[in-house]
Amino acid sequence: MTKLFYTFILLLFMIHADAQRGFHIGVSGAFNSIWILNQNNYGTLAPFQIGVVRTSEMDYKPTWGGAFGIDLGYNFGRVVGIQSGVQYSFNGQHYEDKFLGPAIIGTDTFGTVGDRYVPVERDIRLSYIQVPVLVKFMTKPGRVAKFVASFGPQIGIRTTAKEEIRVAGNIYVPGNYAFTSREKFKTLDVGFALNLGTEIYATDNLYFHVTLANYVAVTDLNGKALKSLGWYSQNDVEYQKSFNLQTGLSVGIHYIIGEGRIYY
Repeated sequence: MTKLFYTFILLLFMIHADAQRGFHIGVSGAFNSIWILNQNNYGTLAPFQIGVVRTSEMDYKPTWGGAFGIDLGYNFGRVVGIQSGVQYSFNGQHYEDKFLGPAIIGTDTFGTVGDRYVPVERDIRLSYIQVPVLVKFMTKPGRVAKFVASFGPQIGIRTTAKEEIRVAGNIYVPGNYAFTSREKFKTLDVGFALNLGTEIYATDNLYFHVTLANYVAVTDLNGKALKSLGWYSQNDVEYQKSFNLQTGLSVGIHYIIGEGRIYY
């Protein structure tokens, strides 16, 4: 994958070596809707005594995260460039559901009288250092703004992993969870990014971007430790991979070192 990145960038430089140029640097932040696609319960519902409940999947709940970082780019001309940088991103997923008891945790039993449905929450929080390598396409620049689209591969290195499970409001650690959160989730996350937005110029060399930023992973999120626990799903007879997904609004400010905005 790394060799592919370098080859790709080199080809772009060779093709556009004589074109108009402009290096730009900036900072940006994003507010994202974050998801873990196809993440099963992995023993979260083991306290429940009814078999069909133990193998149930939990409902996804809207989960929010963010990202911030430094952007670097190089415009070969009016319409083509490359975009990269480094950003710190907060990812994960919150699950919440109710299941028919009883559920037994230690010496406590829940869901035997009254409302027998027991609430369960599972919260996964991950953070990554992400590095995208994107091809950037721009409409011909006007005096105020231009439309921009960029896409390409992105690599993420996980820096933190936290998981919390609550059954009937009580923190629960499944008995077969002999692993840390860092062992359950892989360190490397690889996928593709697609960004659509606009660049709004304040001066010839200073502009703001407003972008719909999207990312979906193509590598399995789960590590070997998590797979060894079993996936406990009514709907799957084989192991199913899980993937990070994020989409949100990114805003930032950039400075062009070079020719700056080019009028047409």
